[in-house]
This record gives sequence, structure tokens and C-alpha cells, in this order.
Amino acid sequence: MMTGEDSSGIRLIICDFGGVICTFDYRIFCERLARRIRRAADEIFAAAFGDRLQTDFESGKLSGREYHRAVMVRLDADVPYEEFCPMYGDIFTEVPGTCDLLRRLHRRYPLYLLSDTNEIHFGYVKETVPVLSVFDVFIVSYQVGAMKPDPRIYEEALRRSGLPAGACLFVDDRTLNVEGAMRVGMRALRFESPGALAAELSRLGVVLP
Repeated sequence: MMTGEDSSGIRLIICDFGGVICTFDYRIFCERLARRIRRAADEIFAAAFGDRLQTDFESGKLSGREYHRAVMVRLDADVPYEEFCPMYGDIFTEVPGTCDLLRRLHRRYPLYLLSDTNEIHFGYVKETVPVLSVFDVFIVSYQVGAMKPDPRIYEEALRRSGLPAGACLFVDDRTLNVEGAMRVGMRALRFESPGALAAELSRLGVVLP
């Protein structure tokens, strides 16, 4: 892999996961667990995602097993952790155009993944989403202890890269997260589609092999 040397000044590309590389739908898990324990999917959504429990999980305040136990207590259910994890984890669908674009970019630029995620989801997608193999570094919220747009998660990416913020380009599908990256000095793009992203990268002078 070459390091980007071009008119853009960009030397590192940092990419979000959910909504960019993969779409996801919490309802898949809720409906799956609903069938397993004979409860309403809306009730499961409220128990698993309806308050700060999911945020605490993704910010590293809860381990996978602690999150699982909390959901089971709320639902008065007893699904084993080993069964719960794939039910909870298998909610992602790859965006083929993004995956193709990342493989092209990886020929020339180092790639970092920066994502709000949790122990179960990240463990699952690392095993099941092949394009993650092109990333050199993973910056994930539950390990950092901060979620976007908290500056600490972007600063962790900068610390690990050793690069100035202006040499880093961040891509995310949420405006708040893009603005958070810009506040620490990164260049940033809001993801709308693979084609639109490719056009924006070319406009900035990023070389697409």
C-alpha cells in the first residue's frame, strides 16, 4: 500500500461504519428475540434501546455480558449469552459501493475505522464483514470510552496516527459527527451514497486508483 502523496494534502482517511459501510436495523434483533421469548418486538426495543442502556454499552460502561444480563432482567427472560450474541449481532447489510471504494482507497491511503459501537456488534462484524480487513486501525467508542461527537474519540484517532488534523479526512453519515470532526481540525465529508462520496473525494484531489 502506498501513502497518499497528492494535491489534496490528505494522508489518512477515517471512516464511520454504520450507515456508511453497512446499513443496520435494530428491529431485526427485536423481532428475532420476540419470537424466541414470545414477547412483542416493541417491548424488546424499549428494553434494549429505549433509554441509556445502549449508550452505556457503546461508551464502554457495560461489558457484553453485563448488557445481556440487563436486557434479560428487564424482559424477565433467560436466553443464554452464546445464543443472544448472534441474534443481537446479525443486523448489518453491506453497502457494496462503499466496500468497493474502500478497497480502491486502501491501495494508496491508510484507512482507520472510527465507529460508535459495542463489544458484541464489533466482535460480530469483524468476523462477518470482509472489507474490514482493509483497515489499519480501529477506533471504537466502547474501547475509547467516548462516542461521537465527543472530541476525545477523534483525538484518539489523531493520537494514534501521529498526523496533523488537517491531513486527515473523516467520513460519516451524520451531520453532528462530521461537525465534531471539523471542530478538532479534521477535514470531513457527510456520506450520502458511494457515488456521491467518490465524486467528493475526487473534487478534493484524493486519488482513486
